[in-house]
Amino acid sequence: MRRSRTGGTSRHKAGCAAVAALLLLLPATRSLAQDRHGGGGRGDPGYKITEVAVAVPDVTLTGTDGRPVPLRALLGDDRPVMLQFIFTTCPTICPLLTGISATVRDDLGKDREKIRAISITIDPEHDTPSVLREYAANFDADPEWLFLTGSLPDVVTVQKAFGSYLGNKMNHPPYTFLRRSPRDSWVRVDGIVHADVIEREARKLLVAR
Repeated sequence: MRRSRTGGTSRHKAGCAAVAALLLLLPATRSLAQDRHGGGGRGDPGYKITEVAVAVPDVTLTGTDGRPVPLRALLGDDRPVMLQFIFTTCPTICPLLTGISATVRDDLGKDREKIRAISITIDPEHDTPSVLREYAANFDADPEWLFLTGSLPDVVTVQKAFGSYLGNKMNHPPYTFLRRSPRDSWVRVDGIVHADVIEREARKLLVAR
């Protein structure tokens, strides 16, 4: 059962609850064709799923507690990962993407502890650790869901490594990346989808382990 997100008193938290409610209106099932080989995925007009290779750069980002987080080391253990790029003042796709992640982690139940979630801001000049900490709290982020910032050059380097850099923060694709282990390719879900789509991909990571 999904936890209620309407208990907060702030206008921001109420808005996030509305986003989560809108996500429930998305179609739960869609036809999907997957290309798992050439990196070119095919799907319906709503979303597509592809496998992509990512050379994780050796950069150090910063967590909401202000501590340094070496990205390559963070992604170097054997734990499944779900990763998105967002920024806190985004008026469109970012709250939807973050709301999807929040719903997925709710629906995974105790299994969410087995999957590390990472949200990396693409607006690090505004999104300081304290700003990200407040943003994460608005989505009831659990301890295994990390929100990271860093220097702008390092963040751009990470975006480019994941193929999600399009020049500026207002022009970024709605990607969700999932990976079972460092030995595997990343699964990229392109589009604003029902949380069930991401949850299904996340559970595949667990089943395959």
